Amino acid sequence: MRIPLIFASVLLLPAMFMTGCSPDKVKELGEPPTASFSITPVAGKTNTYALASTSEGAWGYSWDKGTGIYTKGNALDTVYFPTKGAKTVRLRAFGQGGSAVAEQTVTVDADDLLNIPQFVLLTAHGWKLDPADGANAVIVGTEGNPGQYFGGGGLADCQKDDVYTFGTNLKLSYNANGSTFNAGNINPNYTCGPDRSYTNFDFAYSPTVPTGSAGIGLITLNSPVPDKFIGVTDISSNSYRIISISATAMVLRSGTAAQTVHQFKFVAQ
Repeated sequence: MRIPLIFASVLLLPAMFMTGCSPDKVKELGEPPTASFSITPVAGKTNTYALASTSEGAWGYSWDKGTGIYTKGNALDTVYFPTKGAKTVRLRAFGQGGSAVAEQTVTVDADDLLNIPQFVLLTAHGWKLDPADGANAVIVGTEGNPGQYFGGGGLADCQKDDVYTFGTNLKLSYNANGSTFNAGNINPNYTCGPDRSYTNFDFAYSPTVPTGSAGIGLITLNSPVPDKFIGVTDISSNSYRIISISATAMVLRSGTAAQTVHQFKFVAQ
């Protein structure tokens, strides 16, 4: 059947409009930004650093402040590190053409001990071995079983009034109050002997413990046993891990994971 010429022309009009009109030109995104930043210590503030983006072509910023997680921020920001070591900061800069990442590593020289909760609790007051019946304040064993060799028992009278005081100035004082318990390496063994008190002896503190060892903090005395000690005189080493600590109670474990360990329960004085 023959289609009328006028009707055929009408049918062709939509096709003409569809093919004859050009779409709007898509706006080009442009080049991605270049990411860069500076990191400088803030005067008068411990372990605090100023961050300043020097990125080009950027309008948005996210910072990874050593945690592995990016958080939205500004071109100018700050970062604080409570502990020492190599810390990596990353900046993700966003621009019209995408994003770019820059990173820098800064070395923090010292722990900010007064902002570490465990250290604050440790230095808040003196500590003494838990004298309560059944407390088993001193046990001896292995890392996997701290009571394997000796499961505990009552304290000698001269142990009950021993007080250990850790200062924020990293000085340790031990007050035996007249008599010190002789452990297995001092004769006569397992008796109360002469007072072995000491004052203001240097100790080191770390918020981390050796890999593979239990603990949430590490106390170290730079002295041979039994010249200086915590708890008893026959410990394997003057390295003490904080297993747990609160305002009223603390558990210390002396020795490394490969040594015989002594575990102590302390209560606040």
